[in-house]
Amino acid sequence: MDDKDYSYWSVNKNVKYLIIDFTNVTNDDLGIRILHKAYEMCLLCPDKSVIIIGLAKGGKLTPTALRKVLKIGMEVQPKIKKSAVVGAVGMLSLLFRIYISYTRSKVKFFTDENAALSYIISDD
Repeated sequence: MDDKDYSYWSVNKNVKYLIIDFTNVTNDDLGIRILHKAYEMCLLCPDKSVIIIGLAKGGKLTPTALRKVLKIGMEVQPKIKKSAVVGAVGMLSLLFRIYISYTRSKVKFFTDENAALSYIISDD
């Protein structure tokens, strides 16, 4: 699968959102490439306009890769309106919480993709 297939736009009920699919991604280099591709997609958008669902079930990230993720996250934050993460458990959940603390991102966690989708397409 090409990196471009991991990050793609979708639309539900006239709400456009970016899906970043880290499902079962355990290789740091691939994870960083996926995130960088998503970052490039967000740069083309106006500030506070990007809605994101991150799919993380089975994914892994090392603390070393987290440093790169934090840098990218800080740079893209002005573009993000709303975001949700599905399936982050264990150590990955902890790393996401570090990300949230560092970037001041307002990410909501979900165990169910449909619940996350309902959240991001809502007016809340």
